[in-house]
Amino acid sequence: MTLAFLLFIVGPFLVVGWISAYKASDSMKDEWGRTTLQLVRQNHMTIEKTMASVNGKSTTFLNNHFFGVSGVSFWTDIETLGEIREADKILESWSSDGTDFSLYMRNANGVKTPIDLSGKQKGFKYLDPDGRADPDWIEHAIKSKGAGTFRLIQESDGTTDVRFTRSILNPQKYDEIVGFLIISNLKVLLTRDLVSVRLPDHAGIFLYNELNEQLMSTGSTEPLMNEIPERLRKESEGYFFDTRGGQRWLFAFSHSAAFDTLLVYQVPADSITGSQTVFQWLIMILSAIYLAIVLIFVLYLVRMIVKPLARLVSITKIYEPGKKLDTGEGELLRSDEFGILYGAFLKMTRRLDHLFEENYLMELKQKENELSTLHSQITPHLLYNTLDSIYWYALENGNEDVGNMVKDLSKLLRIGLSKGKTIITIGEEIEHAGAYSRLQAMRYPNAFEVRWDIEEGVQSYLTPKVILQPLVENAIFHGVSGMDGEGEVAISVRREEGEIRMIVADNGFVPVDVDRLNRIARGEEGEKGYGIRNVHQRVQLHFGEAYGLRYERQEGGGVRAILNLPAREPL
Repeated sequence: MTLAFLLFIVGPFLVVGWISAYKASDSMKDEWGRTTLQLVRQNHMTIEKTMASVNGKSTTFLNNHFFGVSGVSFWTDIETLGEIREADKILESWSSDGTDFSLYMRNANGVKTPIDLSGKQKGFKYLDPDGRADPDWIEHAIKSKGAGTFRLIQESDGTTDVRFTRSILNPQKYDEIVGFLIISNLKVLLTRDLVSVRLPDHAGIFLYNELNEQLMSTGSTEPLMNEIPERLRKESEGYFFDTRGGQRWLFAFSHSAAFDTLLVYQVPADSITGSQTVFQWLIMILSAIYLAIVLIFVLYLVRMIVKPLARLVSITKIYEPGKKLDTGEGELLRSDEFGILYGAFLKMTRRLDHLFEENYLMELKQKENELSTLHSQITPHLLYNTLDSIYWYALENGNEDVGNMVKDLSKLLRIGLSKGKTIITIGEEIEHAGAYSRLQAMRYPNAFEVRWDIEEGVQSYLTPKVILQPLVENAIFHGVSGMDGEGEVAISVRREEGEIRMIVADNGFVPVDVDRLNRIARGEEGEKGYGIRNVHQRVQLHFGEAYGLRYERQEGGGVRAILNLPAREPL
């Protein structure tokens, strides 16, 4: 008994305890990783808002001072000392929050200024016309073609600063760059966003731009990633553990496409686990002591349990439903666990005796449910007949539009309910989506057009019902409903390589985050988008994970919703 206890109880208990401890450690690390990733995401959003504010301010500056009637002519022909002071005054008025606005203009007209402006570090100045003395950041600003970029700039005193640089295009000739707008001293704004997060000891936060320049950092450690891995640029966000410098680290990162910035959190794994290893050993030792005590107690209980248990087993063998048992209750009804077990056994026999009566009552309820089901089928039939009567009444009174709307509504209800079926033919699904689009066309007259491209022969294949209508609805309401007759919704159903491909495309002009739509469809974001998530999940529920819904941008504006289904015909 002792050997069996050690082999089959103590051994597995210790092994499972050890494995569970390490699994718990891994689970805690993953939970910490997800929590840190959430913190990175929120911190990055705050930094992006600050960058977007700087970018918006630069756009406002250019709109106010360059795209007016005499904007470019003023800034390209500044010659006198008074004009230089006026330019510096304008730039100084835009400097706020510790930032400085500067303007470096191409001296294309060969203007001679009364003072040398080449040594100015901020405000207005002319660049060398031949470009030989241009700072190195100008080449990158030219390649950005008018878009703003954040760069790490080496100051003359050896310090570094984060600057926003943007090339200025000539409003009359967009392929000509007339100058560069620089907003400096951004380190103060970005540092405020970084230090708002409290990290464990020896952790660090690092912000990189698209050139892998370390714009900002905070914390008590140096970055361990001298070269940014390619996966951090390809993936939008994530986290991973890695061993560097003989120590285990957690790296959580967020990549934003708005300004092509990368935010990395570097946290030592020891700060996550803490004293967990010592605690694990303590638990194992206490568990071993506890099991030794349990073994002594088990040996004592064996003598009290085995004999009464054998007697209870013999009683269960002679039991037959409906036959009274003569068990000698006085001997077995003790106040311990065996008395409770025997009482539960007697209650079980009584429940078995009532089984036939309960079964009869269940059959009666089943009959009632069948009658209720038949009654529920009458109600949709009555609704279809009523709508049909309204349709003919509208036609007889010359109101053909109302009649057609009622007819399309009847189709929506009839196909949407489908007598409880979840799988219908593609022909029925197309008819259902067509009825919906016609109703919306009546609701938004002359706002959009619907174009159909249905391959011949695909109508007989099977599809889950009501999967096109939510996509058409999104294309109308979020894409083309406000385009004043220029909107177009294109619906295509074709067979390709043994699959059915349904495409709902719109030419909407509102910018759409396609990656976010795909995450919503996959269920990775659960706050909105119930319709498209429902479509994607129902397709995968019926046909497997190889099929489903995805979104793509299309050239010229708008998005395409693409549904892939297997080409299956009715049996």
